[in-house]
Amino acid sequence: MKIVVADDEPDMRDYFVKILSHLGHEVVAVAGDGKALVESCRRNVPDMVITDLMMPELSGEDALRQIWLEQPVPAILISAYQCPEWIVKAEAIPPVRYLNKPINRAKLQSTLQSFEETTTERSSCEDKADNS
Repeated sequence: MKIVVADDEPDMRDYFVKILSHLGHEVVAVAGDGKALVESCRRNVPDMVITDLMMPELSGEDALRQIWLEQPVPAILISAYQCPEWIVKAEAIPPVRYLNKPINRAKLQSTLQSFEETTTERSSCEDKADNS
């Protein structure tokens, strides 16, 4: 998958670039704030967005809302804060999953795989509908 990563912590951005590459994904852009995330998605049209929730300029949540006005891209929201209300809220939006920092490689991998499986199933259903 082509992925855009956003986090205001350079170490987290570097971690995602490294780990996602090892998992076979391509990080097409990185951003340090929400506004840069929106612009990066406009330029790169990713298959997935991974963004920190709390960022300068524009929160991850607000950035996703702007991105979704132009393209319905699935997203993983990450945060160091464990807010049960936000987890429920985020996961009620179908293309969003929520992960707490520190990010566990296995959990990230399983989350990405669940998105890939959903996308594959959706494509298969669309192909069947088109051929009917």
